[in-house]
Amino acid sequence: MDDLQANVFRVAELLKTLSHSDRLLIACALAQGEMSVGQIQSELSIYQPNLSRHLTVLKAARIVTFRKEGLSVFYRLSDEKAGQVIAALHHIYCERKE
Repeated sequence: MDDLQANVFRVAELLKTLSHSDRLLIACALAQGEMSVGQIQSELSIYQPNLSRHLTVLKAARIVTFRKEGLSVFYRLSDEKAGQVIAALHHIYCERKE
């Protein structure tokens, strides 16, 4: 039962972190693959200071990780289980219907 409680706590924390619409939007975008901060900002039209704040929250929750290449910073999903949850949410809610 302790493992179940620990797992439920982790999932609750993940969902709490993703409960902000901008953070969920960022996670859905990153479910498609790695993106630079500029690409995220351009594609999602999130004001840069707000984007930085949300990326900081996602990094602290270990949902995303980043790498630097010159002056550019690239983000991607980092947690496999979180990635599976986000991929499921992305499939259900974020994919564009053609």
